[in-house]
Amino acid sequence: MAARKETNRYYPPEFWDDPKFGDKSNLNSFRGEGWRNRGAQVNSKLLTQGRNVIRFETPFDIWCGGCNEVIHKGVRFNSDKNKAGKYFTTQIWHFDLKCHLCDHMMVVGTDPENCTYKCVSGCRRKVESWEEDEDTLKRPDIRDKRKMEDDPFYRLEHYAAADGSGRTSDEVRGKEAKASLYQLKAMQDVRSSDDGMLNRALRKSFQQQKKDDFEQEKLDAAERERFNMHIPLLPASEDDAAAARAQAFGLQGLSEEERYEAARRKARRAVMNVPILQQQRAPSTPHSSLSSATSSCSASRASTSASPLDKIRALALARQRGG
Repeated sequence: MAARKETNRYYPPEFWDDPKFGDKSNLNSFRGEGWRNRGAQVNSKLLTQGRNVIRFETPFDIWCGGCNEVIHKGVRFNSDKNKAGKYFTTQIWHFDLKCHLCDHMMVVGTDPENCTYKCVSGCRRKVESWEEDEDTLKRPDIRDKRKMEDDPFYRLEHYAAADGSGRTSDEVRGKEAKASLYQLKAMQDVRSSDDGMLNRALRKSFQQQKKDDFEQEKLDAAERERFNMHIPLLPASEDDAAAARAQAFGLQGLSEEERYEAARRKARRAVMNVPILQQQRAPSTPHSSLSSATSSCSASRASTSASPLDKIRALALARQRGG
């Protein structure tokens, strides 16, 4: 492995010509990138001082006790790893973290009892809660899950089916659906046994659909030409038909009382449009027309010599005879 790694690296000629570097030197020192190995050097130096510095990630969102800022889950720190007792035979560890915003020291420790971490000092855990409703999916508790797997009496009391068989409701539903699943599988096997027949049926359905689309396009083009429209027409649907049937024009869709009221208003408007002093004309005959002409002529002659009052009377008499 060491030989393979060495051959995969490129060493320039200057590396071998420089007397400062030899076989035991590395490329990082030659390129001036000695800081790449500084982490291991610092860690080894701290080990000599009795300190165990490791790379630690925050297991959850925490609030810093110094600057009161949120440090999100997964942020990495160079932390001191210290022993802080035991839980039965399990070692408890504390990790000293320095906030990158305010240099405040925080301590996060392991919690073997609950199989998690806890905030010891200098910080607190950020708790995010939400309101549960009917649509919220409740995740089963890990303790209840373990009890259901290990304790048959607990499973019988809390997760048993209603048929009294002692099995869970999922097992009962699975057994009931097994026959239908086998039937569906058998039908699918029969259908997929002949690939040529399936391909033929699929191509036939595509051809029929293409033909129907072509006929519908011709009908739509004729409809657009008839209405002088240049926009594409969507196919008719049941919702469009229901909306069209719901439209009411005139007296359609009105109740009996509404129709009666509309007819009454129409008759009233017709009466109001007729003048009060309506003239009734008699059927015209040659004798009546002659007499009316004679009377009108006599009235016109009399009007030239009579007074204004006599003119009005003669005109009224002529109208009565002519009416």
